[in-house]
Amino acid sequence: MLPAKTEPNGEAYAETVLLRLITERGRPSVKIGASEQAAGISLTGPSNTKQTWVILEAKGTATSLRLKNEDGREQIVAP
Repeated sequence: MLPAKTEPNGEAYAETVLLRLITERGRPSVKIGASEQAAGISLTGPSNTKQTWVILEAKGTATSLRLKNEDGREQIVAP
């Protein structure tokens, strides 16, 4: 459980339940989160990568799928 908070830039985050699956090297490779406002799952690349990930999110009434490769290419899919 993560408590509700407001970032210094004013962005507010609701209380959230977060499950992290961590590799043997301590990298959180799978994250599943849920709150009253949003739910999502993220999958990251192997430990030797920094910018390889997928995020599937449902926030309010909108959904999106964000994909990013290590070479910096990114694609956002939204209905």
